Amino acid sequence: MGSHKIKKQPACSWVKLKNKVNSFGMGDQSHPQARQIFTKLGELKKMIKEAGYVPDTSFALHDTDEEQKEHNLWNHSERLALAFGLINTPEGSTVRIFKNLRVCGDCHTVYKFVSGIVGRQILLRDPYRFHHFSGGKCSCSDYW
Repeated sequence: MGSHKIKKQPACSWVKLKNKVNSFGMGDQSHPQARQIFTKLGELKKMIKEAGYVPDTSFALHDTDEEQKEHNLWNHSERLALAFGLINTPEGSTVRIFKNLRVCGDCHTVYKFVSGIVGRQILLRDPYRFHHFSGGKCSCSDYW
């Protein structure tokens, strides 16, 4: 790819709230609410691990140790967008997230766990389909 000057499109997720688009890249800490977003991610991580979530680090593409791979997964743009959406929308409302690349399998699993634990519907639109997460299940029946 390098010799042909082909570059991979960077992953980006966004949430539209009050006519404003909030965009997130992997590990993005430039958002004004970054501290709250990462705090919320820590809370979600703890809750879903207690519920039985086990990270699938095969979706972390870098050749690093397991702990670093898990850390990288928790910096995916769709997880940042999810935390932001949960913080900034009223309890019981639907969170709507858009993503420019296909959602990874581990993030798909996280979304299922979170939808069941927080009792909210989450809609995630990636380039291939709409995913409707509710009660710990996805409308795609895990055929993502």
